[in-house]
Amino acid sequence: MKNKISLVLAGLLSSSLLIADEAQNAQGAQNSQSAQAPSSASSDAKKALNSFFEGMEAKGFARMRFTTIEGPGGGGADQQHRFRIDLTSGKVDGWSLTTGLMFNYGSSNPTDNSNSNGAAQGSMAVVMGKEFNDRFGISQLSVNKEIVGEKTKAEFRAGRISMDSVFSDKVTDIGTGGVAKLQAGKTKLALNLYDSWITSHIIYNFRGTSGVNLGAANVNEGSLGNGLATLSISGDKLGGFSYNVSLGYANRLLDYLAFGEAKYDFGGFYVLGQVSAAGMSDDANFMTGAGDFSNTTWAFTHRPSAGQGVDKYNGFGNTNWAKNRGIYNFQIGYKHKENPFSFKLGYLGSFGDGYGTLLDHKGGINVAGKFWANSYDATNEGFGFMGGGGRAGSSIQVGYLALDYALTKSWKLGLDYSYIGGNNSYPYVESVLSAQDLADAQNGKGITFHEVAPSITYKIGRVTATAYYGQNFGDVNYGKGRVEMRYDF
Repeated sequence: MKNKISLVLAGLLSSSLLIADEAQNAQGAQNSQSAQAPSSASSDAKKALNSFFEGMEAKGFARMRFTTIEGPGGGGADQQHRFRIDLTSGKVDGWSLTTGLMFNYGSSNPTDNSNSNGAAQGSMAVVMGKEFNDRFGISQLSVNKEIVGEKTKAEFRAGRISMDSVFSDKVTDIGTGGVAKLQAGKTKLALNLYDSWITSHIIYNFRGTSGVNLGAANVNEGSLGNGLATLSISGDKLGGFSYNVSLGYANRLLDYLAFGEAKYDFGGFYVLGQVSAAGMSDDANFMTGAGDFSNTTWAFTHRPSAGQGVDKYNGFGNTNWAKNRGIYNFQIGYKHKENPFSFKLGYLGSFGDGYGTLLDHKGGINVAGKFWANSYDATNEGFGFMGGGGRAGSSIQVGYLALDYALTKSWKLGLDYSYIGGNNSYPYVESVLSAQDLADAQNGKGITFHEVAPSITYKIGRVTATAYYGQNFGDVNYGKGRVEMRYDF
């Protein structure tokens, strides 16, 4: 694809330059000196522009998902399609340009009234009576500069940029600003500054908020104007040791973000430790395009209209944001490229007043499980600072195990087990629960459940096909299945 794009663009450019040369030559040159300078300049321009197009790179993916849910109270299905492509030009004196497109349509979180055969529509993606957050959009648009030294490499980017950090999701989360990266030996430094920014987690929370200043009217305002800064230092291949330390701050919203990770690999067996924390500003101010909303309170009713079938535990009875939140994660495991078997076993707990410590639902936190961390309602599960762990008095405990076995080079079997407990504000899909399960889920200060999820994956070249099923039991009892096809380029 890269070669085809480069050839087409280079061909168009060459044709236009030849036409320009012929027009210039037809006029004639009054003297050789006056003709020589434009000719030399034109030749230099051709070389630069040819380098610009010939080195062009295309990166991205196309993904299709079909998800089902079923339980004693009913079942449903939905589909989602996502495509992203980013083009980066060849470098001219270290300078390059990046631009890209992203398309997203559909949902990965069906309820009992979801019907997959009404989810996909025409080529213009017309949606009748549904709320979604994105269709086509500009994924990136930036100017880049690279400086390579003998033992160092520096990169600078400015414009509309993917938010690539342990606090966010680099596929869906976007900011406008600048990024500076420096690599010296095995050490990497990164500084990200955003004037405005938005994450998928925050967008979904805006849409689901009810009864407070933030609501559906502001979903499409585009971004938050709370200036965001993140700084990280990391290193790997240090005799089996690797680390990452990251800090962040969002003006008038988050007083601090913090993340630390240390891993030691003994040649297959490894030990991993992670800790993450965040502090919500007093009188948090969500600076959207529609105005500044100070002292906005918590809202935990998502899609409250009758018949929409989504509910979640609401037993805390307070509307306060957690001030200081934290989570810790300890894991041991084994993974070696020459052994078909791998596993990871771990425990995640929380400290402080809550457990919402990230801008995204999962970020750089390493856990097992297929659905519990990010696929129940796209809003309140996981570790996003506006999710369930953002409520004052919330806590979470998770025990997890993942087993994987490669049958062949292309086929792999997996089995994940997760236990989720604590005084969590965890979401559940009310519409597929039995009456007893619903009563049990609403009876305590948090829901306790187990997720068992077998999976099978087939990968050949850049194509990956995956099928998995997650069965919940405990305070909630229902199953969720997914089939996914993905192509990376």
